[in-house]
Amino acid sequence: MIRIYLGLTLAGPVLPAPPADAVGERYLDYPAILKYLEGFYALAHSTANRDALRVEQYRQAVEAHLEISPVAPFYAAAFTADKLATAEELLSRRDELLEAGYPLAREATEDTPDRIAVLHALEALLLDPDTELSLLPGPADRLNRLLAVLPDHRHPPLHVLVHEPRHLLPTGLRRMLDQLEAAGDTVEQLPEPPATSGDSDLNRWQQKLRLLLTGETDPTPRNLTGDGSLVILRAERETHLAAYLARMVRDNDSWRPGVLMTQRNQTLDTAMLMEGLPSMGIPSTSLARPSLQVLKLVTAFLWDPIEVERIMEFVSLVTKPLDRRLGQQLAVHLADTPGLFGARWTFTVEERFRRMAEHESAKRVRRAREQYEFWFRRRRYPRDGRVPKNEVRSLFVFLRNWALEAFDEDKEQTGLLVLSAQSERATELLDAQPEADLDFLEVERLVRTIYQPAPTQFSPAEQGGLRTSFAPASTARLPGSGQPVLDRLVWWDFVETDPNYFFSRYYPPELQFLRERGCEPHSPEQRNELLTWQNLRPLLHTREQLVLCLPHRVDGTQMEPHALMGDLEAAFTDEALRRITVDIDLAGTPTGLLSDLALPQFADVAIRALDLPVAHLAIGQPRAIQPRENETPTAMGDLLYYPHKWVFRHQLKLRGTPILSIASENRLRGNLSHLFVEKLLEQLKESDRPYTQQDVHDWIDANAEGLLRQQGAVLLEYGQEPERVQFIRTMHRSAWTLVSYIQQNGWQIEGTELEIEGYPPGMDDQLIRGRADLVLTRSNASGQTEAAVVDLKWRGKSVFTNMLKNARDIQLALYADFMRQRGSERVHTAYYLLRDAKMLSRNELAFSGAQVVQVPDDYTVVQRQMLDKIRATYDWRWQQFAEGRLEVRCTETSGDLDDAYINLDHDSLLEMKTETSPFDDYQSLIGLIR
Repeated sequence: MIRIYLGLTLAGPVLPAPPADAVGERYLDYPAILKYLEGFYALAHSTANRDALRVEQYRQAVEAHLEISPVAPFYAAAFTADKLATAEELLSRRDELLEAGYPLAREATEDTPDRIAVLHALEALLLDPDTELSLLPGPADRLNRLLAVLPDHRHPPLHVLVHEPRHLLPTGLRRMLDQLEAAGDTVEQLPEPPATSGDSDLNRWQQKLRLLLTGETDPTPRNLTGDGSLVILRAERETHLAAYLARMVRDNDSWRPGVLMTQRNQTLDTAMLMEGLPSMGIPSTSLARPSLQVLKLVTAFLWDPIEVERIMEFVSLVTKPLDRRLGQQLAVHLADTPGLFGARWTFTVEERFRRMAEHESAKRVRRAREQYEFWFRRRRYPRDGRVPKNEVRSLFVFLRNWALEAFDEDKEQTGLLVLSAQSERATELLDAQPEADLDFLEVERLVRTIYQPAPTQFSPAEQGGLRTSFAPASTARLPGSGQPVLDRLVWWDFVETDPNYFFSRYYPPELQFLRERGCEPHSPEQRNELLTWQNLRPLLHTREQLVLCLPHRVDGTQMEPHALMGDLEAAFTDEALRRITVDIDLAGTPTGLLSDLALPQFADVAIRALDLPVAHLAIGQPRAIQPRENETPTAMGDLLYYPHKWVFRHQLKLRGTPILSIASENRLRGNLSHLFVEKLLEQLKESDRPYTQQDVHDWIDANAEGLLRQQGAVLLEYGQEPERVQFIRTMHRSAWTLVSYIQQNGWQIEGTELEIEGYPPGMDDQLIRGRADLVLTRSNASGQTEAAVVDLKWRGKSVFTNMLKNARDIQLALYADFMRQRGSERVHTAYYLLRDAKMLSRNELAFSGAQVVQVPDDYTVVQRQMLDKIRATYDWRWQQFAEGRLEVRCTETSGDLDDAYINLDHDSLLEMKTETSPFDDYQSLIGLIR
């Protein structure tokens, strides 16, 4: 006779663990015993998960029923809102009634409640051969099929020991047990754990808890002594608890409690490994596996306009069907210019493939290009339209094949097998759908239907690791199983994680109708009673010591204490509870509590404030700092004003990791406005005719969508229309104002983003090369050639006004000198603020009507003085480097620098800044971030 220990959670790890050499014993749950018995009756079924396919099949039945129903059924409104979710709910009701033994296949009678009659009608459609509808068998179908053949008694004699009270079991399992008894098998209820007669804190609470099962009350006040048999560990975060417990295990060789972990996570196991202890082998199941994230993102490639954020997530994934380095480069591109297929995008892609061709095999390059073409060069469909089903199917077929190939290359990536299985499930679901196309919501609902967590075990259970169970009812000593006594238990997550069952699916008349026919589904009352019974198992079976871990936050989320904590608080006074509580965050050692154990000791750590920024750093090897062959105006500005930035970036080659997120609103609009103006002025230069205001507006309207696709696709997304309209209006006004300045003042466009280079006066060994946003030329009435260099900015009126007023526009001054070197006799400079449509300059000589920033000297004098100061400041900085000094300039050091330079000839140098650089990537290195 085979002995079966039957419990709703006994298929997983049982604590304490039964002997490994037990013969003729099995530990099974409801699905496992169903599968076990099916094997004796040739009722085997596919082990693949077909739940999503069953839902789709039932959806088709619901669709057919809705079409032929003379009146709108009760589910009509919900079905219109979400077809799959409604079909899933109706299918679960159908399965529940079948499991409870209700004959849905029969024709409904006149007194059948309307909602149950609808389920009868749906079942009739599935059984009607003319409808060509089908439904894969679920657990309820399999149960009824098994019960029909159990009287043949082809299975060996069984002795079934039932863990949970029989009246609390699911209805289908109770029906199975009745059939087994009728067939001659023995079904026996496992007894409750014996009552304790001791007087420890744990015994006292156990005696109180037993009253929950009997419904009795005990008015006798009880106290807690703090003897260590019942302990509450409190902490703000679960990581604090994990570190404390791991240190206790490490320092106490004989203290090896069992662990109950109702929510599987790696926190405690990681803490054990960090202390050099054996792994507990905790498997983790998560939706956040990188290999699964791609499943949610691939559908973004179907729609137009593109969702830049989802494309950014896709190319940023560690595991994805795209060349890794290409993905990184595209992510950097999207972070700066969120759009596809612009000139920079195309250059990035082709440059990557060129480098691959130099260092990798032709096969690998070909596969990488095929992947890129598949995702980015595919046809996209309007988001408010529909996409052919074959297009959606091709995504999941491609994904499945890639996942299998990638797993063959790296067997440790087990999540890829889950991804492959879910992709295959999506393909099956699409094949089962009769529709030829799908809309956006249907595609997203499809992904949600098949998207399941991926289980992963980061390390196997090692010898000596703490034994673990993952369900309260699996933490129990089963009589006759050969298990040892459960002496000590740590309930790792004594927080509220249980579901609530308060509502019945059926109205009272429906329940009365079902009871009259011998069918009663598992009620909410039974579920709540079963939940209470299960939660009491670890508390009643533990003999010597129970440790309850109660974090205030888990993974940053605030948690409520377990429901049994309320019973503990009701049974004992607050003073008594304080005797058994250890608050780890208070760094206290419990008096008398856990006195037989070596407890982690807390030591005071003196707080040492990080050093403040210093005015100068010592350069150990001054000769290692050498001038670069080429400098940009931006780099020259750093060298002159913030030399530490120049050294860190251009000499030490320190580069910050790019933050792969879409550019901020101001940066995005700045880049876009530059692009619009650049393309417009190129067109104006080629047209050889003046533009009217209408011409400018028409050009922007005609080219806006294409330019936004290249560098500002976020403004094309759903919900961005107000921002897009506002930006286009701003460009209408700003572009026309700029064109007016150019045309009305007789300027010709020399170029946009024009490369300009030269050697500043007195700096013959330092070439400076840059790109000027806009360069204009003209001949004045005296026959002189004039040029104007305009720096385009999105906003910042006060900032650039101060730069002109204080002669800090060194970039424009350098460009002006380089234009004179190219033959221009007079060179003007200005800033143009695109958002405000304002031209800022020192006079109106170049642009009549510009906003003038008054300065005491003529603009030519200001430019000449700036160039002299640039040269002097440049020489001074290199003298500092040669002396082994590196200036660190920020708000905190400006006072010290003023004191250090009190004897310096300030009039010959550029006026230094007193504030921290607004774009300093090295604030943590110089001590600003503490």
